[in-house]
Amino acid sequence: MLTLTRTPLIPIGLHLGLRTATIAQLTGTADRLELRTIAQCRLPFVEAASPHESEQAVADALRRMVIEHRLTGRKVVGCLTADELFIETVRLRQLPHDEIVKQIPAVAAERLPYPMADAEVRYLLAGEVKQDNVSKQEVILIATPREAIHRRLRLLEHAGLNPVGIDIEPCAWLRCLHRASHSTATTRTAYLFCGETTSTVMFTEGSRPLFMKSFSIGGRAFDTAVAQSLDGDLETAANMRAEVFAEDTLNGEDDIHRAVIDALRPSFDALVSEFELCLRYYKVTFRGRPPEGLVLCGSESAPWFAEYLGDRVGMKSHTVNPIENLHLASAMPRLIGNPGRWSTALGLALKRIP
Repeated sequence: MLTLTRTPLIPIGLHLGLRTATIAQLTGTADRLELRTIAQCRLPFVEAASPHESEQAVADALRRMVIEHRLTGRKVVGCLTADELFIETVRLRQLPHDEIVKQIPAVAAERLPYPMADAEVRYLLAGEVKQDNVSKQEVILIATPREAIHRRLRLLEHAGLNPVGIDIEPCAWLRCLHRASHSTATTRTAYLFCGETTSTVMFTEGSRPLFMKSFSIGGRAFDTAVAQSLDGDLETAANMRAEVFAEDTLNGEDDIHRAVIDALRPSFDALVSEFELCLRYYKVTFRGRPPEGLVLCGSESAPWFAEYLGDRVGMKSHTVNPIENLHLASAMPRLIGNPGRWSTALGLALKRIP
């Protein structure tokens, strides 16, 4: 008798940004993962559209994307982006885990910018810290309005997809990059994820976040800065900036490169200042174990940008290609451009691998 073995199919990872949708689908097992499909498309912008009309336009674009790339199955893991999250570090008394769980709602209610009744709250235990020689528990509080989750689920369902999970963007890209970097469970790493609208700083020990903070500096702010500096329209500025960020190195003799970098210096200064504030807090809180390096990731990463940031903050810095350690399906086209843009979608696809 001939027995056919079906390759396990893993749900689609779908990352929705402000202007782009990115999908990734894997097959195989944790020991041998194969990248079956990966793709990115621009999302439609409907001027003066109502929220319902905008949602429908995005759902239609996702439906076409799934069909065009011949994705198998409709199960999907989506995520909430960093700008949809409330993230704050809190410090509690060192208590058993079940006692900490009981404290979280009251702690969140004091800090959330919206009613606790409207929020979905989660937390990450960062570890034990010392405050005035007293042991405390550092906790990363994460919350979002329930309506944000319902809106995302509704959008995915309107696109003909079957959501089987909703993650958060920082945990998704960390899952992917930790796996791709082969770091150990005790390796301490600094991450700077630079996305379309928001950047997130994270310090980790292995795959465990020790600190997390997001701020509103990202690709859209970069494009606006270039447009204002060159007195041009936003679309032209975005294309110019994308051209520069697609390069591994900068060309000082290129007029476009010089113009874009000059326009972005204030934004880069703001990004460095935010990172240094986070690093200062981390060093005071988690003494004795500085990060071993800085990983620049996200849709707005580039090797030259990583080198620039590393020089500014005094750390060894690099980018990570999240696709390098995956087997590629024979039908996969050659992937061109910034590999950092795939990390969140791949992390979402990895979420449901046992």
